Amino acid sequence: MESGELVTRPQDLAARYGGEEFVVLLPNTPHKGAIDVAERIRKAVAAMAFQLSGQTLHLTVSVGVCTELPASADATETLFSRADEALYQAKASGRNCVVAWAAPSKDATPAITQA
Repeated sequence: MESGELVTRPQDLAARYGGEEFVVLLPNTPHKGAIDVAERIRKAVAAMAFQLSGQTLHLTVSVGVCTELPASADATETLFSRADEALYQAKASGRNCVVAWAAPSKDATPAITQA
């Protein structure tokens, strides 16, 4: 599967970001749209079957989502940090899920989607 099958608009970008992490940049995408793309990626990975030494392997992916309109051009570090927080929450929630970062509040809980 090519990244263009799931990240389809010309301005969108999927790239490796670190050893086992990837980033998907979706400019001008509403929060629900970003979660929908993350969920499509998660489901596509889970549906793949890999053959290795006569065994069939199925992989999963944990996804952290941060959607925010940056206040300045140098907000990149904050965006990646928040997406990373959501990713670690996804891993702590049992993996194979999508977690969206939300601004902290006394009643806030992360939005988690899982198959």
